[in-house]
Amino acid sequence: MDEVDRQLVTALVAEGRMTFQELGRLVHLSANSVADRVRRLRQSGLLAGFHAELDLERLGRTLVALSDTKLHAEVDRLAFERELASIPQVLAATHTTGEYDYQIRVACTGTQDLERVVDRLRAAGVREIHSRIVLGEVHFDPTRLLGA
Repeated sequence: MDEVDRQLVTALVAEGRMTFQELGRLVHLSANSVADRVRRLRQSGLLAGFHAELDLERLGRTLVALSDTKLHAEVDRLAFERELASIPQVLAATHTTGEYDYQIRVACTGTQDLERVVDRLRAAGVREIHSRIVLGEVHFDPTRLLGA
């Protein structure tokens, strides 16, 4: 990856809908050259996709929580993950080392909705759960990794 690739990746992370013409103007290359580079970056796996971001607040999901969970010993991890996929409030689950088995990120409409999620998690085999409400988030530019 050269400097032009870094500039392209940085631009696409900021705005994934930029056209090849816009990217070309940014890096002083033709749209065809940019298209070839972006295609190569996608084929290499460095660019894994282009995504839309949902505004959780506009969806009425104003309560975001992080729940650390411990599973009962007999619970099959893959079956538990399939069950998580059926709970619409679950945004992400991270299988972890240490005291807890998973950290689960949920987006709820309020405390009653969070309580329903906790009940479903317990029914799915969670023996212990510690939830924290997210007050705010600090996002960092992932393209910082390109220079590291």
